Amino acid sequence: MTIDIQTLIEQRPHLKEPFELYAKWQRFQEQTADLLPKIRSAVAAEESRAYPRESTGPIFELFSAIFDLPAEDFVPLRRALDLGEIDFMRLPLDELPDIPDLACSKDELASLLFLFSRPYFLALRESFPLDGSEWEEGRCPLCSAQAALATISEGPKRRLHCSFCATSGPYRHFIGCPSCGSVAVEQFNTVLSDDEPGFRVVTCDQCQSYVKIFENSVLKEMTLDLADLASIPLDIVVQGKNFVRRVPNPISLKIMK
Repeated sequence: MTIDIQTLIEQRPHLKEPFELYAKWQRFQEQTADLLPKIRSAVAAEESRAYPRESTGPIFELFSAIFDLPAEDFVPLRRALDLGEIDFMRLPLDELPDIPDLACSKDELASLLFLFSRPYFLALRESFPLDGSEWEEGRCPLCSAQAALATISEGPKRRLHCSFCATSGPYRHFIGCPSCGSVAVEQFNTVLSDDEPGFRVVTCDQCQSYVKIFENSVLKEMTLDLADLASIPLDIVVQGKNFVRRVPNPISLKIMK
């Protein structure tokens, strides 16, 4: 039985703010499902690299209301969405749209678009399920995002998990860095949590990135998203050693402080 967010907050009061923000995103995801038509064919997917234009306005208004965004500050973003000028499929490649007159930093824009677009990616996964497909070059076979999360299954085998569309699949190396492809064992170090059994991080000295690994026992109690948030203290530890996270966590953060 999985633990709910309120229980996690009671168990980890120091993570109250991240969990509450994720609860807002869950509301957005649930309510967006009624506004977002499913992508049913390869042709539809090719034409739908963002929300359908008829859905953009209602989805943006819902997003603004749930996350309490001042609508007047984001008129340029709303206009770009309405005009179909934003390609969500570029976001996992770290490619952001250029939106003139939008008064926010690139990091802020990346965070907004990650949270806003994720229901699109989850719908894409439903229409084009590629779970079980190999992650060539350490990238998601559906949206091309890099990996920050992994699980270990019997075999032993390692599965990578996409932070954008939630697709999961095996990586060719059980021991190896999905970011740079290194398989030099001496480049890797493991960081464990004394307070959180079942969580660990493997860092790569060659590219200074890391991947968080969850044991199956953890995922019997919480979803992958919640496990990612529950292990934020591990992100903070390894980022304090100058290792970087390649893709956002469920509340859009790459850098934890």
